[in-house]
Amino acid sequence: VDWLFTDTHPSTARVTVNKVWMRLFGKPLVHTVQDFGSRGEQSTHPLLLDWMAGWWQTDAGWSLKRLIKWIVMSDTYQQSSNHRLELKRVDPNNRLLARQNRFRVEAEIIRDISLQTAGLLNLDIGGPAVFPPIPDSVLNQSFTKYGGNSKGRDRYRRGIYTFFRRTAIDPNMMIFDCPDASASRAMRDRSNNALQAMTTLNNEVFLESAQSWSFELLQTLPNATDAIRLNHAFKIALSREPSPDEKAQLIGMLGDARVAFELNEEQALEYLGSHGSKEIIPGEQAAWMTVLRLILNLDEFFTRE
Repeated sequence: VDWLFTDTHPSTARVTVNKVWMRLFGKPLVHTVQDFGSRGEQSTHPLLLDWMAGWWQTDAGWSLKRLIKWIVMSDTYQQSSNHRLELKRVDPNNRLLARQNRFRVEAEIIRDISLQTAGLLNLDIGGPAVFPPIPDSVLNQSFTKYGGNSKGRDRYRRGIYTFFRRTAIDPNMMIFDCPDASASRAMRDRSNNALQAMTTLNNEVFLESAQSWSFELLQTLPNATDAIRLNHAFKIALSREPSPDEKAQLIGMLGDARVAFELNEEQALEYLGSHGSKEIIPGEQAAWMTVLRLILNLDEFFTRE
């Protein structure tokens, strides 16, 4: 340990700074994060990497909190990720960081932000692992005993506390490129496929997020207009207001859903699950749940701009 952190051994600081940079920008300064030797790739910004490594060792005292704060407060990090034609011609892969990178968040965070938006996320720190619902077809592949599904507020704890089984990974995690624990991975893959969209649309945890959020929205704004509620929902989920076209389409969708659920109250109650309330008309809540479910499945919701 003393050898790794001595002032004359620069590799520890350089490798760590590169990993932190990768988490914040989506791409590392040295693409071969597992190989800083002569056979690895050269840094896109060698002087920047060396300066940050030296600053982190001496001025920051090896504090990860200070390193992260310094990076996220920089002009480079706070750039927009909007594509520009002149940059596409000169630097199509954005290696020179003339704009911010746009990428989907990690598997654990996808679940967490859905629960957070719905007001369900349990932010307790520490404690035992969480056991999410896993299909029997997956559990049958493992010979070890599963702890049973977590109950109550424990079900909504952060994704980092999910119980990890090497022989039966949580399907939600695996679909979004979370690696299993049987092999070391220096950098995660980042895929984009139809199965991911089907998961966020139909999986239990994402469906329950929409159910809870619809109740929360109508409780918070009981007498508001549809436009005000929609603006409020967009600000919570996307930190912006809907465009005129988005507003028109979603209010039209809301009206169609109202008509459908008013004709079938039993279907509305089934759709709301345990998050229905006697204080709110089932058809109204179910109609809003349909709209909020769509917002929770927008690409923009799961993407770090």
